[in-house]
Amino acid sequence: MERGRDGELTDAELTEIEAETRTLLARWGEPKMAAPPADLSARVVRRLSATPAHRGWRWRSLWLAAPLVLLMLGVWGLSIDSNGPASLFGDPATGAGRYVLGIILVAKPLWYLWLAGAGWWVLGLFVLFGAGWLWRRLILNAPLAEVWQ
Repeated sequence: MERGRDGELTDAELTEIEAETRTLLARWGEPKMAAPPADLSARVVRRLSATPAHRGWRWRSLWLAAPLVLLMLGVWGLSIDSNGPASLFGDPATGAGRYVLGIILVAKPLWYLWLAGAGWWVLGLFVLFGAGWLWRRLILNAPLAEVWQ
């Protein structure tokens, strides 16, 4: 059997494989070809247009509010009281409360580490934007280079 380009089968191989597949399926009485109903496409289109559009706006608004609620719980746990959000899920001694308390206690040092470096990040961004602005002003005010002949 000779292969075509990119590992494709040739037409002769495809007809041979198709004939072999049909003989194997014929042993089991498959496939039995049946003509589709005459109005199949019309029925499908009718059913599609008759179904009302489901907007799902209630769930979408909850999904939009969920990150805000999690953010507020995180700020409460990081800034005010670590046990507060854990108390909402029962008690810090229960499974869910212990999980929330663990997440907050892991996040606290990371938060304070980020706050310690945030000043340098802001200063670095100001320097970067200032240098970019100065470079742009210098390029815009510079005369165009003359073409030497």
